[in-house]
Amino acid sequence: MAGPQKFMQTNASPSKTDKERDALLKQFRAHLHLAITAKQTGQDKQLEAMPGPRMQDYCMELAELPDNTLAIELAAPVTAIFNQINNLSQMCENTLRRNDEQTATMHAPAKRVLAELDFALALILRHFRFIKRRAELTECEDLLVDVLCGMALGRVDAAHLVRRWQEKFPDSFCNDDGSVADDSFPDLFAWDVYQRVEALDKLADDFPNHVRTAARRMHAWPMLIHRHTNNRRRFQKLAKLLELGVDYPLDASEGARFRTDTPLVRYLDPHIHRLHILRSETGDRQFGSVKEEQDWLCPDWWKWPDEPPGEDVLAPLRAARQLPPLTKATAAQWAEKAIVPLILATDARDWQNCDEPVLQKISRQKGVKSRATFKSRLLAAVTATLRRLARPA
Repeated sequence: MAGPQKFMQTNASPSKTDKERDALLKQFRAHLHLAITAKQTGQDKQLEAMPGPRMQDYCMELAELPDNTLAIELAAPVTAIFNQINNLSQMCENTLRRNDEQTATMHAPAKRVLAELDFALALILRHFRFIKRRAELTECEDLLVDVLCGMALGRVDAAHLVRRWQEKFPDSFCNDDGSVADDSFPDLFAWDVYQRVEALDKLADDFPNHVRTAARRMHAWPMLIHRHTNNRRRFQKLAKLLELGVDYPLDASEGARFRTDTPLVRYLDPHIHRLHILRSETGDRQFGSVKEEQDWLCPDWWKWPDEPPGEDVLAPLRAARQLPPLTKATAAQWAEKAIVPLILATDARDWQNCDEPVLQKISRQKGVKSRATFKSRLLAAVTATLRRLARPA
């Protein structure tokens, strides 16, 4: 392996000239290239044995430069690879979504490429556990916030991935006798939630002002319930301290008169919440064009690689932005202008073959023989339920 140029020994101070800085950067980039090539060709030991400056020598020098030069230089080759993988995966996904005769011949190669890309990501992720360890020791605000955001925002996605694992690999984590073994992903998810709920109870006491900003937007509070006792007194204390549900779109008061576990309530709750957030964040926003509005709304209602939402989805989202706050008096408007049209454009697009059990029940009612009748029954059910869920006018 050919080595980099002789390491330039310079006085690492703000007075370093641009010429010296550029020479040092070139040497460092050459060293990184050697490190990458050595890994690809299995010559790691040969690289370590080479004479001349090592990684720590370059980094000690570059760390003296302003504007996070060292950090940027280290991140650049990694992000470049990720960008290549991301772009290639999107191209392959787009190929698989097209079914014309010419593109269909590329489906098999695209699937093979995606399989290799996914395995490459798996190999990469195995080396990423040290990032969490660094976050536990770091003084860097950016690293800590990115790790925390990844841990805090990935819970729902984690549950989705657990389901996907169980669907794709149902026989994993089994003992020889066929019984379920410890440490399956549902098992680990349950332990994760248990430990987080236990920790949350302490955080509520330690940082009530911070936790309150979340609790105000919730209509229930997670707590551990023991077989031998209940936590009603603790719940009442926290509900008052944290102002539980004050900013939730539905009635979260003690006087609410609806069951939270009925199928239609469980189905509508997340739809209402998402529309409420959309209305709160964009209700007063002025867009210069329909295209600008669509570009703004799409990310909240679209997940790759699904098809981007069309006008049938965007129309009820646009209508929701103009609605008054949800109350018992405005429940019919919310149902007619936003919620039911959104359901018809998504989960009930094929109303006769709905996957959602609550919609299946309506489609199978006596006399429901057309989309218009299905819509009418759905509207009646949603409106009645919204009036029970909503706050008093």
